[in-house]
Amino acid sequence: MRLERGVNATRVNQDARHKLFVEGKDNQEIDPIVIKELLHNNGLTAVGVSTMGGCDNVRSAAQALIKEYPSYYFLIDRDDQDQETVDKSWQDFPDLDNYNMLIWHKRELENYFIDPDYIENSSFQKREINIRQRILNECNSRIFLDAANLTLYSISRELRKPLPIRHFRNPDKFRDQNAGELELSGLAVAMNERKISVASLLEQNAVKQRYIEFIQELSGGRIPLQYGSGSWLERMSGKEVFRVIANQCFEVKNAQGQSVVGKDKNKEIAKELARLPLEQQPSDFQGLINLLKSKVDGS
Repeated sequence: MRLERGVNATRVNQDARHKLFVEGKDNQEIDPIVIKELLHNNGLTAVGVSTMGGCDNVRSAAQALIKEYPSYYFLIDRDDQDQETVDKSWQDFPDLDNYNMLIWHKRELENYFIDPDYIENSSFQKREINIRQRILNECNSRIFLDAANLTLYSISRELRKPLPIRHFRNPDKFRDQNAGELELSGLAVAMNERKISVASLLEQNAVKQRYIEFIQELSGGRIPLQYGSGSWLERMSGKEVFRVIANQCFEVKNAQGQSVVGKDKNKEIAKELARLPLEQQPSDFQGLINLLKSKVDGS
């Protein structure tokens, strides 16, 4: 994922005082379209919705903009982040120290649209389709692949952690070259510790154990997967599962009676669901609306 650094505040659209930034390469992606539909359908037209690229780009933008624009908010996919970090983002919101960042409780936005109890409300579903079984079948076919990808993501996050070394600030400790060399000697120790840590992280048995733990978490110890056991509906790749389910189980036509396909089809299904009454929306969608309303009403 390419990281765009040095986000310039002057490049950001200033039309709305309150603005929510989400993932997506442009405003035609599913995230901004669905979120805008959800907000506008619940009276939050005062909140602008814009994209900032992938997760890392959104984080970079948040760090660059938040001090100057405290009424800017940022929403990203969970990916491999732990439950405590996700819960804290909602409990503490808005939190300038954490850049007003919200993290979905599910892996990706699309995971909300593979919940059979929610997606069954769509008028686009084909007749005589057992959507619950189709979702279950697709997830069973992906369980070991998705567990492997979560393993890779979690290892990658560990490898990206910065070295435990801070810039030197006390000039009294650098009176001469010898003093400087003494202070820098700690660098070798830190680097060696990091080398040992990385080697341990990538050791074959450690990787295998992490993979087994993700399989256990996703499945709840039950393979084939079963509803009500494990976190597979929340943590598997909703983007990929939704794509398959939308293609197999739904039919969308435009005003001219022509079939809508691909990403446009997925967006139409999701937009229709986002128009449902708030009480029929997933709890995270309800929470997002309530948090933003409190900010807009209090401003």
